[in-house]
Amino acid sequence: MGARSARAPTSASASATARARRPRARGGVVATRATTVNETATARDLPKVLVAGGGIAGLITAHACRRKGMEVTVFEKVRKYEPFGGPIQLQCNAQGALDSIDPDVAEAVMRAGTITGDRVNGLLDGVSGEWFYRFDTRKPCHENGLPLTLVLSRFELLDILSKGVGAENIEMGTVVEKYEHRGDKIVATLTDGTEHEGDVLIGADGIHSRLRKQMRGAETKLAYAGYAVYTAICDYSQPHREPVNTDPNKVGYQVFLGPKQYFVSSDVGNGQQQYYAFLEVPPGGDDEFAKCERWANYRDMLLDRFSDWCPAVLERLECTKPEDVERRDVNDLLPDPRWVDGRMALLGDSAHAVQPNLGQGGGQAIEGAYVLADELSKCEGGKGVQKALMMYAARRFLRTGAIHGLSRFSSLMNTFYRRYLGDEPYGWYPEPAKEMWHEVSKAKIPHPGSVVGQIALMATMPIILEYVGAGYGIPGVLGGASTGNGKDRVPKSQVPGISAPKRDLTADDFKMKGIPGLAK
Repeated sequence: MGARSARAPTSASASATARARRPRARGGVVATRATTVNETATARDLPKVLVAGGGIAGLITAHACRRKGMEVTVFEKVRKYEPFGGPIQLQCNAQGALDSIDPDVAEAVMRAGTITGDRVNGLLDGVSGEWFYRFDTRKPCHENGLPLTLVLSRFELLDILSKGVGAENIEMGTVVEKYEHRGDKIVATLTDGTEHEGDVLIGADGIHSRLRKQMRGAETKLAYAGYAVYTAICDYSQPHREPVNTDPNKVGYQVFLGPKQYFVSSDVGNGQQQYYAFLEVPPGGDDEFAKCERWANYRDMLLDRFSDWCPAVLERLECTKPEDVERRDVNDLLPDPRWVDGRMALLGDSAHAVQPNLGQGGGQAIEGAYVLADELSKCEGGKGVQKALMMYAARRFLRTGAIHGLSRFSSLMNTFYRRYLGDEPYGWYPEPAKEMWHEVSKAKIPHPGSVVGQIALMATMPIILEYVGAGYGIPGVLGGASTGNGKDRVPKSQVPGISAPKRDLTADDFKMKGIPGLAK
């Protein structure tokens, strides 16, 4: 399930109660029940699958394999699933793959979530609150028959997936310590010494994976992104101060840019917003902001750090309960093709953890689960498992590597963002040069980097959105998305006023106005 985040230095708050929802029956099957195997599954012998880790990656892998008719056992370290963390974003690629795995579970997720992909999303200047670039995330969905981006509670998603897998197939309170190949089988040994035998073992045990460490031996440390993130959920139904281009009824996902820090916020339903405040600091939590000795709590520290930013940012911080803010370093894994060791394969964050800038961590795990189950379903019992796992890795490596690169690029772009020429001179400038640039900044001349950056975004963002969301129809082995039967769907989530809210938006709301490079 991953390591817990560090909480603010105040009293702990009670976990938010997940919204209770009653899933709609479809085709006579209730989506959150343990789902029977796919009708296409045959009576032939299929691999017995062991899954280390019962988080999102592990559960969707188990469910995908069960849908293909395989026997599956999941080992999850927590004794009981409970509300924790914030909501998760599922973009159209993730929902498309989920629908290909199990339409009933996909519908349950759709009903439980809050659609944000039908609103304006984009980048803004953190100080002025003006749009730097707006983009339309609906287009890749409409053109590829994929559902619109949504967000939902992690606990609700885990609840839906765990019920789909079935409690009898999940060993709670257990951890896979190591694995061993024995003849034509693989044996997973738990931390209590218990052994479990199967035909294949999937390491879905997160970014700090024990199985990855065993497979690769002495590996490099996690790559630090250069930022720590402070995150919370706040009650925020309407903006109270100008500018009002952050109205939750019209805007879904926003990234406020600024030197050495940026602020990401998304509507998560029920009048709430989830935000991530990224600060450029050394790793390890030893900086003054992490220690928080000059402030009463993390929220007050963030209000100080972002004090000259626009009302949209400050209001979210002001609406936050101090004890709700959590902190963690932002890390990822450098792309490494070593995903498979005989009958053991890595999946999800254990193989390709990415920075959160694209909201693709869970999505790539779901794509991977779809591909893995597809390859394993071609095996006769334990025969051909190694080949199937290698094919799974081949179909997924370039795709996850590309998503990793795009996620890193998003963070790098913010590192160099400057609104005006002379703003925030780089630290390596000598003092006389810094003073000169401070004077220049008073003239409010648009920074050449931001001008060129906006033009570049206008030219490339539609391409990036199409690739991330649908993969341009490129084969998986060449880096394409793994969404399954995408073009055969007409998702209900695309019908405004029926299963998506009816928004008071026009095509003009999604467009930038003005000369490219200086548009707003």
